[in-house]
Amino acid sequence: MGMLQGKKRSLMGFSITKSIVDSKSKSFEERLNEVMTTFRKQTELIPSTEDSDQLPKATFKPNVDLSAYYNTPSITKDSSQDVQLLWSLATVIFRSQRQQQQQEQQQHNDLLIQQWLRDLVQPGLENQLNRYLKTYGDNDPFVAAFIYLTFGQRKLASEHARQQKDTSLSIYIVHSEFKSMGSVILNQIDMFKSEGRWQNMTVFHRKCWLLVAGRLGYEYDDQFAVTEEIYWQCVVGMYVWFGRRRPIDNKPTLDFYNQVFDKSKQDNIMLKTAKYTDKPDYCCHWFQLLQWWMGDKSLGQPDEWPLDLVWLLPLYIKGVDIDPSFSLKWIDQLVRAELAEWAIYATLFLPRPEEKLHYILRSCEWTDEKRLVDEYHIPYKQVQMAKALHAHDSWDFELEYAHLIQGQLYNEAKMALFFFLLPKLFCG
Repeated sequence: MGMLQGKKRSLMGFSITKSIVDSKSKSFEERLNEVMTTFRKQTELIPSTEDSDQLPKATFKPNVDLSAYYNTPSITKDSSQDVQLLWSLATVIFRSQRQQQQQEQQQHNDLLIQQWLRDLVQPGLENQLNRYLKTYGDNDPFVAAFIYLTFGQRKLASEHARQQKDTSLSIYIVHSEFKSMGSVILNQIDMFKSEGRWQNMTVFHRKCWLLVAGRLGYEYDDQFAVTEEIYWQCVVGMYVWFGRRRPIDNKPTLDFYNQVFDKSKQDNIMLKTAKYTDKPDYCCHWFQLLQWWMGDKSLGQPDEWPLDLVWLLPLYIKGVDIDPSFSLKWIDQLVRAELAEWAIYATLFLPRPEEKLHYILRSCEWTDEKRLVDEYHIPYKQVQMAKALHAHDSWDFELEYAHLIQGQLYNEAKMALFFFLLPKLFCG
């Protein structure tokens, strides 16, 4: 029930600006190693067969899964519940993205997101149901069905509607989960009105019909909105479970939900709807991610999310629109943690890794040259050039020359010999 108590909760409002934990702590370095070890297992570097001086091709192995980064002690035990919810939703959104055809998989993930939202609000169901039954139950037999619907519990709502002798409503509740039936249900409501049956229905009976039809705005004829006095988390779920879908592909969307709070588009109905719709907590990270996926991307704040997740998202899903600077921030974080080899490995997955790789190699904060050459397939010449440049930066021209010769970079070695090494030897 904790996640449904008010709009500003520690559960949803915890802000992550730079990293999961203090960068000086041991757990921080453990998480970095944990993420990169998992990433290493799910990826591979394929050496070039055409040119030994080319960088390897960085790619993913088959059947990778983002949840491998979430199901770890550092997240499930040591992280805040805010971070856990964010990771949990991310793994649901992106599950099986590389295992199924795009159309089939998107349909699969739509259902997974709907189930995730049901699980999110489930702790508040019993209390809300008891409260409504105590307040309205004596006069309205459809109270329970309505509350079940607001928590996404279709089977319970359908069974309750059947018990109240509304078989049509019971059937529509079940079938509307798998196909859009809004227009069909609205035609049924119009028929009820023309026959005079609508006005004789109880308030919550009418709310059930309107909710299943996707009519979540204020109804002037009925003088209520189905979202009235409903937790904002449940309202978000109601728009995903029952709301209007995107015309272009019939997918769930939060676009119509966002219009409720868009003052630039508010008419009289929207103003009334906004009045009776609990505003969301825009600081909630899971809400930001859900908006980023099926609503308003501008509401997402990746700079407040854990950096490891932000780095991984565009790597696991092609076309993800996240500023590439976050990848560089992740790599820099690895360098600052003295994990230069991991930083180099992550760099190889940049769209254009050459400049960043050259900079890290030249710093020579790495120690395992054999790993760079044999496992990361970085050209031996490039490693020796980086070591030579590092020596040059330290005014060690003898060592610079030696590395250039070792890397068979004879033209560069000749230039270093004539312009730096010999003048130093003869001129002091």
